[in-house]
Amino acid sequence: MDRKLFQNLIEVLDKIIKANSKLKALFEEKRELLKSAKPDDLGVTDNKIIAANNQILKLENERKNLAILMKGEDTNMSGFIELATNEAPDFVEPLKERKVKICNDFQELALLNQQNVELIKHGIIMTNKMLETVIDAFAPQGCNYNGAGKTDSHDYDVWTVNEEI
Repeated sequence: MDRKLFQNLIEVLDKIIKANSKLKALFEEKRELLKSAKPDDLGVTDNKIIAANNQILKLENERKNLAILMKGEDTNMSGFIELATNEAPDFVEPLKERKVKICNDFQELALLNQQNVELIKHGIIMTNKMLETVIDAFAPQGCNYNGAGKTDSHDYDVWTVNEEI
């Protein structure tokens, strides 16, 4: 097998690791924006996240094309390592190192994403509570009026008590 293909694979994996690090930094930035309640900046950061994700998808397509050239089908990192063990043993260790790095990055990205989702859910709950408070403050309180159009204060006047006795 051509060693150049393994070298190209290493280069693509390094680009993926770099792109994952950039995405991780953007997720951390988004988390801080969610904590500080800055919705205008949040849209800009979300657009950067989408762009970084599109870059990762392009790199994954490159990796997939290399896998097809090398193995005849798409494969995972274990498949690349197995192929390198048989074809180019000096690439086994670099591939293992990149596999560990990519796996760790994915775990960190999943955790950051989950934290951001929870912060968004919390923000929605807080917004709903604030809206309910505003609506309650300005909505007419119809249930507080009696049949005579006066507010029921549950204070009994002397004449009311006399009439009931």
